[in-house]
Amino acid sequence: LWKEVYDWAVTKGYTFANAGKEGYPYEGDADAGKGTDDPDNWTEAERKSRPVTMINWRDAIVWCNAYSELSGKTPVYYSGGAVLKDSQDVNATACDAAEMDTTKNGYRLPTEVEWEYAARGGDQGAGSWAYTYAGSETSGDVAWYKVNAEDVTSSNPAYGAHPVGTKTANSAGLYDMSGNVWEWCWDWYGTITSGTLATGAVSGWSRVLRSGGWYNSASRCTVAIRSLNSPSDGFDDHGFRFVCP
Repeated sequence: LWKEVYDWAVTKGYTFANAGKEGYPYEGDADAGKGTDDPDNWTEAERKSRPVTMINWRDAIVWCNAYSELSGKTPVYYSGGAVLKDSQDVNATACDAAEMDTTKNGYRLPTEVEWEYAARGGDQGAGSWAYTYAGSETSGDVAWYKVNAEDVTSSNPAYGAHPVGTKTANSAGLYDMSGNVWEWCWDWYGTITSGTLATGAVSGWSRVLRSGGWYNSASRCTVAIRSLNSPSDGFDDHGFRFVCP
């Protein structure tokens, strides 16, 4: 889906800092002796089934605007009243000061509290709400993480970000909300108080990431774990998930 929208968007006035990749590995690793995990050896289906990585927060919000436009919806992210269409470094100031208009019906990143609500299954009265991981008390049931995705060594085809939906879903039917790739959220990273509704900091230098990634330990893949990174950074364990009203 990322690639389909990206290819359409770049013909419609959108510009991205990063084109994105199908999971692991990094650009340039095609000749690094990665065996069957070399993307050159993946089938088209294997490429399409992996989460997009190597994109930053700015790329994600611009992509959401493009997908909104492609789908006949109204984009959500603006700068100075204009739809954001450029995630390049030269447009960093506009992206980082983006306004999110939630009265519009387009696609967007979840807020941090929306992300955790979904990861916990959406029913605060259910026992599964208190699970350590998204859908289970056992990390391996629901997550691709260090033990089963990084410790296998890089020459193993099971190394890296895995095809989505291949572990067990949580009670809301959502997959991979623990592990596989970290997921960008809308919020600036800031201190929050336990037990209160997080609304995000009003400013900062980093954006929130949730879920944990494929080379993190189980303790970094819980429904409560928070992480952060600069909106300009994209890595092989950084991806995103989008929402729509």
